Amino acid sequence: MTVAVGDHVYARSTQSELLSRATNGAFVTTAMWYLLSTHQVDVALGVEHDRDQNLTHTRFVDDPKQMVGLAGTVVTAPLNIVQTLRKYGDGQRVALAVMPCEEKLLDVLLRKNELPVQLFRIGLVCGGLFSGADLAKEVRRLGKTLLDVDHVLHSEGGYSLTFRGEEEVHEFPERKTVRPACERCVTPEPVSSHFSCGYWGTGQDRKRTYVTVNTAEGAVLMNAMVHDGVLLVEPVPEEGRAIRRRLLDLKTEASWRYRRRQFETELADAGEQMNTCPQCGECMKACPLRTDEYVQHLLEGVTSPTEWLASFVLDLYDECAECGLCSEHCPIGLPYDLVIEHQRELRKTLPR
Repeated sequence: MTVAVGDHVYARSTQSELLSRATNGAFVTTAMWYLLSTHQVDVALGVEHDRDQNLTHTRFVDDPKQMVGLAGTVVTAPLNIVQTLRKYGDGQRVALAVMPCEEKLLDVLLRKNELPVQLFRIGLVCGGLFSGADLAKEVRRLGKTLLDVDHVLHSEGGYSLTFRGEEEVHEFPERKTVRPACERCVTPEPVSSHFSCGYWGTGQDRKRTYVTVNTAEGAVLMNAMVHDGVLLVEPVPEEGRAIRRRLLDLKTEASWRYRRRQFETELADAGEQMNTCPQCGECMKACPLRTDEYVQHLLEGVTSPTEWLASFVLDLYDECAECGLCSEHCPIGLPYDLVIEHQRELRKTLPR
């Protein structure tokens, strides 16, 4: 088949060495390998996992053969991706996989012409609040399908779900632990990258990747990979598309509910908390969109926690990707990210 923009396909690599280590059909790793092999990019950026020491580190790869070392580990770049590209990019053409929050960061910097690189981005769907595979397993156990699910709700120590037309609430205590910012994220799907990839909608066949083609450049690459025999593709049936759409909607709805509950609880004492701000600037120094020099300049003249909060919110309000690094790096854990999210929500309620 010939792939076009907007197509939804199942993709599977034909490269046995990559398939032996990667998961979900090895599409992401194979795409990076192919871009390097055909000299369409200079380097690929990923994260290598040292299983013996349980450590990860960022790695630039310029030899296609080295992509095997990234297959089956953590192929997406971390949230320090911006600093890495600024420091080592040096005008190169870089292929990389990105989560939605990373995509938003890069969109801001590319729009402002602040990154000295050319990027080929492969977007990854991010579940954040819950695992689509775990949810599907529990739903099957109850004799239902994902299309029967009405709501997924975050609860203490787990999550609960209800089915359409039924009042019974099913509780599931087991859930993966993620960062609070990830739990609040309401944009699980990358939309400006060349592809949007994941396993949601693949059913129980975990040897293929669900790929949405977002750009003409992405369609050209996929067709070339198929033509050269390194990739197998087939159209996603309507049921697969419906299940993927349902999972995206359920995740988004659950995150909205979790976010608004945090507005009511975590921000209840925010005023008192913010008055304890040490005005050290560590929150903004952790922001991938700002440099230490910029933060130091902004700090000059700030004489109170209130002034710093106002400076922080006003400076990042329109560009914040809601990655949560500011709060994680605050020495006393002030919820700066939640304040910005709340202010954005308030603006939506104001008359235009």
